[in-house]
Amino acid sequence: MSSRNHDVVVGVDGTPASANAIRYARAEAARNGGAVDVVHVVPDVPALSGFQPVPPDELMAAGRAALEASLALAGPPPRRVEERSHLRRGHVVPLLTEAGRTARAVVLGSDRRPVSMRLLTGNVSTGVSARSTVPVVSVPETWSVDRDTRVVVVGVKHPEHAGALLTEAFEVARERRSRLVVLHAWRLPIAYDDLLAGDPGTVQDWAGRAVRELEDAIAPWRSSHPDVDVELRCVHDQAAHALVTASEEADELLLVRRSHGLPAAAHLGSTARAVLLYAHCPIRVVPAVHVPVLLDLDLEAAGAPLERASS
Repeated sequence: MSSRNHDVVVGVDGTPASANAIRYARAEAARNGGAVDVVHVVPDVPALSGFQPVPPDELMAAGRAALEASLALAGPPPRRVEERSHLRRGHVVPLLTEAGRTARAVVLGSDRRPVSMRLLTGNVSTGVSARSTVPVVSVPETWSVDRDTRVVVVGVKHPEHAGALLTEAFEVARERRSRLVVLHAWRLPIAYDDLLAGDPGTVQDWAGRAVRELEDAIAPWRSSHPDVDVELRCVHDQAAHALVTASEEADELLLVRRSHGLPAAAHLGSTARAVLLYAHCPIRVVPAVHVPVLLDLDLEAAGAPLERASS
């Protein structure tokens, strides 16, 4: 946390979702100070045809057009927000990850294109979220900067390993002056869940135990953030479905990026990937260091310096 500054890095590609990412980043900078660095990376890919290679100058010109299109779609920045634009060429995910290494956050338009359109570049928002050392915010094309529900949702799978996530969530809620909903979704393996879900007493017992564990886990943050109104919500549901449903009422939804494998592999879990594809509000993926994967049936939820493109 101490190595992060207040600047926000935005990766853009000329789409309406990129324009929304810029608008989100500007609002973040207006609340917290710092500048907005708008970055477009021209993919460093081999020519698709040996007979008609694309000249590098044409690639860079197309990249500059995409950068300018994103800025034009976003409209002019607020006067109090410093904004800089940058054009790079190389591998998109590593360069955006490096560009945001010390930033407050990296912001991207939600990459919801069909797989056939991502064969060369992959899913950028998922790729950066899986590798970044700072939070990554994925902003859907359908989101509006005027949305203001004053609700922030954080999905907690296992409270004992949610320190970085809860720290970020309470800070975001405080900065937004919003109510913080701490959401935990639990569901047993299908065969057992079908048997137990029919017993209201069993469901209530499990929910009550989860709420008590959540209450104990968030006690330090309640104490350090007395101005944040907190709601604990435990639901019997599949995690991704519960989180996407909760995103309908939220200004922002926070998830933790857990470590998978030994050593930790650079990828997201299935719950995070599903939420990134279907959530209705911006999703903030928070990195957590040395967070083990636990099989717990009680608690289951899921470069070079920047080249300035403008003077």
